Amino acid sequence: MMANYSVFNQIDNPLYTQQVNTYIMPGIDSTPEGSASKAGMLFGVNFASTVTTAAPLVLQITNPSGSGKNMYVSRVLGSAATAAVILTTIKNGTVSGTAVTKVNLNFGSTAVSVMTAQSATTAVTGSPVTVSSMLLAAGPFVINYTGSIIVPPNTSFTVTATLSSGTSAATASINWWEY
Repeated sequence: MMANYSVFNQIDNPLYTQQVNTYIMPGIDSTPEGSASKAGMLFGVNFASTVTTAAPLVLQITNPSGSGKNMYVSRVLGSAATAAVILTTIKNGTVSGTAVTKVNLNFGSTAVSVMTAQSATTAVTGSPVTVSSMLLAAGPFVINYTGSIIVPPNTSFTVTATLSSGTSAATASINWWEY
């Protein structure tokens, strides 16, 4: 107990605690994503395609050089309809793809992301560094990073989904905030 705090507090709440009685004075907690969304800085991209062993689903977000912001990865989510998927997250690497529309997840905000996004159905080339790789059963998945992956300027974050065998419809989404 700290010396400046009294052990006793109000007559109807005799034991002092740091957290106040939430009925009298509610405490409000929020996730980092909630705060980023309120500030108009939470964004998302998605991509859907038919995936095979030879044609992976690839979604990349790049933080351009000189952006002045860091990208904080919130979550990666998606699904594969009928087959198991090998999901790999990658630092850097080269993707030859098509631009993807970024969405501000605060629909009332006019803020625009400084990141660039692209999708492809070809393997990542260059010098990619694997961050994680996991085998997922068919169906939906959500991987919460809650900002633990930080992408500084001149760096990219890539998600690839490759089927272990066969063909399947698949989707992937990346959510992030910028600061």
